[in-house]
Amino acid sequence: MDQKKRQLIEVSIERQVDGNKSKNLFFINAGQVMDLEPGFLAALEELADSDSGKNPEKDFPEIIPFAAQSLLNKVNSVNRYLSISDQKVKELEEIYRQTWQMITTKGNLQNVLRGIHYPAISRWLATLYPEEFPEQLKFSPLVGHMVYEQYSAQMQVELLQLDLDHMKQPVIDIGCGSQANLVRYLHSKGIDAHGFYLHLEVQEAFLEQKDWFDYSFKPDVWGTVLSNMAFTNHLNSAQLHDASHLEQYLLKLREIIESLKIAGRFIYAPGLPFVENHFAPERYKMERKQVLGDIYVSFVTRTA
Repeated sequence: MDQKKRQLIEVSIERQVDGNKSKNLFFINAGQVMDLEPGFLAALEELADSDSGKNPEKDFPEIIPFAAQSLLNKVNSVNRYLSISDQKVKELEEIYRQTWQMITTKGNLQNVLRGIHYPAISRWLATLYPEEFPEQLKFSPLVGHMVYEQYSAQMQVELLQLDLDHMKQPVIDIGCGSQANLVRYLHSKGIDAHGFYLHLEVQEAFLEQKDWFDYSFKPDVWGTVLSNMAFTNHLNSAQLHDASHLEQYLLKLREIIESLKIAGRFIYAPGLPFVENHFAPERYKMERKQVLGDIYVSFVTRTA
């Protein structure tokens, strides 16, 4: 496969994966809710119709690792601490390989993708989680929190009920998202704001590309710590579905609140009802506000 054709295929795969980032692969009819990006379909049809495309063992295997990695990147953006073994990666690549073989033999691209490929991906993904997790999500076609990193700055300001005129500085956003929308917005308002994320797509002096377990929160440093659908979302998930990481999260949570200055605040969503009542009342004031449906924002203020 020539370089130009390969680049076109890779771009179309990225667009296809990105276009479905809010779709729930655990949904009982996952294949039917997935959007099929026209450029993606056209690129696959062109490859399938080419002379080399008729031999699935010649060209498409070059793309299989890329296609699998694109999906893995999205899975990792939702739960970056999900354990995915080399064997599971091989199983995923095999799904893509078999899908391509069926496309080149059956010829009906959309039927193969909706009826065979996406259900196979769904079954593979379910093996990575406790049984009850996909069971709880099977009736929801969308999982909005999967796109938390792309929330606009204004939406996050409203959700977290931030008072920019009285926000204690400096500020740090935990898991600020690949575009660091909120951090860059706060910075534009003259606020000393910082952020970190594992897969940054923008570069600024006030941003760091780090995992939150690798980031060291020093005591008495931060005026405001923010986390929108990031750290606490994963802590809640660990408490419900993956106890092996729970202690690690709780230790990091203690490190975070101890990094607050006096009168500093940790503002986050979703709330942590199972742990919030255990914050030392002589040192921390706990508040919780309902913002929408069952979504609550929590405010932990250091008082001593």
